[in-house]
Amino acid sequence: MSDKAMLDAAIDLIIERGIDKTTLLAIGERAGYSRGLATYRFGSKSGLFDEVCKSISHRWISYLTKGVGDKTGIHAMCAAIDAYIRFVSDSPRDTRVLHILLSAAAAPQSEFKATACHVYERQRADVVEWLEKGIVAKTVREDIDTHSESARFVAFLSGITYLWLLDPEVIDFKKANEDFKEQLRLALVV
Repeated sequence: MSDKAMLDAAIDLIIERGIDKTTLLAIGERAGYSRGLATYRFGSKSGLFDEVCKSISHRWISYLTKGVGDKTGIHAMCAAIDAYIRFVSDSPRDTRVLHILLSAAAAPQSEFKATACHVYERQRADVVEWLEKGIVAKTVREDIDTHSESARFVAFLSGITYLWLLDPEVIDFKKANEDFKEQLRLALVV
């Protein structure tokens, strides 16, 4: 129970203060525990942020699994986009924090860079698998580079979410994703 309380406190504080001004002391106090417990459980602020990233990613994966099911090819990709729109709509706080942390992971000394790389690697691997199964089922063009397409897919979702989080009044998130699904159909379907 204390771990969940500290993860929730960390999420709230990251949104309120940003990464640099979120401290283990503040997280412990917000969660109703001591700084010492946060340090004991997570080792460091970066260790706690790593767990926040993993926790949110696990929740996203449950949306993805439910949304995609046994679909393959373009159907899986479009279902993943729909699942992502639902996740973002249901969990805007988690979406914001995950992107803050994933962006911070690019810093040279980031201690949770490996987690961010794993998140993106897992996303790309899922897309490659969907595309390869679509090629076998002859619903996806066989001449595509599945690794390049998977990188484009992940980059689009990450990039459009980042832009939307920065300025939601400028980006129509749902429309941008619907347009992307149409572009995927035009580019990949046999």
